[in-house]
Amino acid sequence: MATERVRKRRLRQVQTVWQVPGAPGKNHDAVGGWCTAGLVVRGRPDGLHGYDVETGEPRWSWIAPDRRLLLAMSRTATGGVGLAVHADENGPGEWGADCAVTAFSTEDGNALWSVPYDFSNEPWRYDYDRFAGAIALAPDRAVVLAQGSPTAHALRSGNSVWPPIAPLKGDGRLAVCGHGIVQIGLADGHVTVRCLDASEGAIRWEVRPSTDGPVGEVHVLYEDPLAILCLGMGRRAEEMLLVLDGEDGRPTVRIPVQGPHGELCVQSPYGLLDDQPVAAVRDLLVAMVRPPGAYGDHLTAFALDGGTPRWTWRSKGTISGVFALGDNVVAVSKWESSEGPDGTVHVHQLNGASGAVMTVRRLHGYQAGMRGRYYLDGDRRLVRIARWGGGTWHPVQMFRLR
Repeated sequence: MATERVRKRRLRQVQTVWQVPGAPGKNHDAVGGWCTAGLVVRGRPDGLHGYDVETGEPRWSWIAPDRRLLLAMSRTATGGVGLAVHADENGPGEWGADCAVTAFSTEDGNALWSVPYDFSNEPWRYDYDRFAGAIALAPDRAVVLAQGSPTAHALRSGNSVWPPIAPLKGDGRLAVCGHGIVQIGLADGHVTVRCLDASEGAIRWEVRPSTDGPVGEVHVLYEDPLAILCLGMGRRAEEMLLVLDGEDGRPTVRIPVQGPHGELCVQSPYGLLDDQPVAAVRDLLVAMVRPPGAYGDHLTAFALDGGTPRWTWRSKGTISGVFALGDNVVAVSKWESSEGPDGTVHVHQLNGASGAVMTVRRLHGYQAGMRGRYYLDGDRRLVRIARWGGGTWHPVQMFRLR
């Protein structure tokens, strides 16, 4: 009888505390989002919009001036400052030539500084989602990557603080690992990764990890530890997830996309608008996996030293997002059976060391699998920033997990 009561409590439905109504018209899809200090900020093409985490009341808005288009936001806000890229909305061909990078105070939405940048010669200048890889935030540093060379600005003043740094050839992007800025370059099928001291810009290390063949695409799936996905060039090329040591850049984990564990659920382009398909907790990297013949996604934990699988949690649905919460792992999943998916969304909290289920909650308010960016704070407030925000789609929702 006690077991039945516990199960009923764990599976009770959680209603939304508040949700932002969708707006009429077009161009309300998310560009990115931040959640910090009691505030959630969602970016859309017209600008940034901040809401109170507890009540959902609008706190401030910054509308891009002169009919400019917001293209990207930094993955996180640091020290009460967030970073964004915006440009003229004359069309994709104009995005690279007339851009600006602006730093914002998350407290009130005021622009602290803005610097023009020319991205017109970048190989990704037509790619709306790739502008996010050109900006990164570290403590007291805002870094912008243009023409293969990173430039650092003081976080609140915008003053340049690094000496010139030699560029990396090819397609590049930025990430943050610990207190270092990571620059990744892809040229002629070879990946180069360098780590720069965030304070001074000095090169801590630079490596060209072995990838067992030429690489066609590289994606940053996680920043601390640094986990990069290398997609091979050609149908038979090896594809793998590499985890690099933050001290010297040596690979500590090499997980094949296709292996005994099944297939890593990383082939879809996970960008700034969705939670990543991996999370790190303790000495483990937890990844979304689909074993052969399974109709539900699983989570498998791999040791950060060597990549040995430690545990697997078998979901009964499609996992929309996974993230770490202290020493635990939280997974948001859409229920799925052999007959297909339905509208049930569960939030599972797992013990990070063993994968054992600790709590389960069922979310009310199903929307397209509940994909988006999730945040869970110390007051058990679960915030979801949705990809869509027009019509009947709620761009931001908050649930309280009791």
